[in-house]
Amino acid sequence: MMQSAVKNLFLLVAAVTISGTNAFLSSTKCHATTTTTTTSTSLHLAPASKVHILPTESEVTSTVHSIVSSSAKSAIEARGHFALAIPGGSVLKILSSIDEPDWDVGKMTVAFVNHKCVPIDNVKTAIEAQARAKFLNRWGVDDDAVISLGGSSDGEKEASEYEAKLKSLPESVLPRDGDGFPIFDLALVGVGDDGHIGSLYPHRDEIDVVDGPWVIPAFQKDPPSISLTLPVMQRAKRTVISAAGQSEKYPNGKAGAMRLAIGEEDITPKEFPASALRECAVWILDEPNGSELGMGLSSKEKAVAGV
Repeated sequence: MMQSAVKNLFLLVAAVTISGTNAFLSSTKCHATTTTTTTSTSLHLAPASKVHILPTESEVTSTVHSIVSSSAKSAIEARGHFALAIPGGSVLKILSSIDEPDWDVGKMTVAFVNHKCVPIDNVKTAIEAQARAKFLNRWGVDDDAVISLGGSSDGEKEASEYEAKLKSLPESVLPRDGDGFPIFDLALVGVGDDGHIGSLYPHRDEIDVVDGPWVIPAFQKDPPSISLTLPVMQRAKRTVISAAGQSEKYPNGKAGAMRLAIGEEDITPKEFPASALRECAVWILDEPNGSELGMGLSSKEKAVAGV
């Protein structure tokens, strides 16, 4: 009992305000708005309230399509622009199956949740090159609408320059909250089997960076990567994590990872970074990937509505 109480106290104390003052918080303040005066980044685990298990992989894909479309249209109607952050991996496959966007791509800016520090035209390793080949070029997205890395292998330099590029965008393109953090209209975030989000990996210091930087270098692998920091992922108007599909080797896909990210009480973001998005994200899973959560099926309509 004493160990449990100490652990719970530690998780609560780990909620850190961006102004640099430690505070006890009852919940993470996700999805900030430009009218926010004080926003906090939390490393404690609040319950996940927006988890949607759908019957099939195709329904997950269709739902993400609808969320991208509705987020884009809403942002363009509200302020004339749509700011989208994307990762690599399966999310690129989902986006590539959007044949023709039903929003004005001329009013869209695309940034990367994470990206290897490699030449940006290398289709084998560069998320940007893959995204351009799979859908950005076909959609007619202008080159200057994609926030690119410099293409070097210098993680520190690439992270610093990428943050500067984001900060150079006017607030009409990329709004800020009251603490100066960016507010993407939509952040699509991938989760690895080990719980990493972006390039924030377990048991590394990058997950602890919550006091100012927007972009950091990550040296888990060689070459290094850049990654949006946790507060940036948490503050998007909508953060979406999807998991669908399976294989002969993994018949339930990422069911174990989804259980740890969404439902496991005895875990910390340091151990499993995806759990730090537990409260903030809309989680959209097919039935196999949600099989360890003990939840019933939801609907596309509820998932798109974000409830």
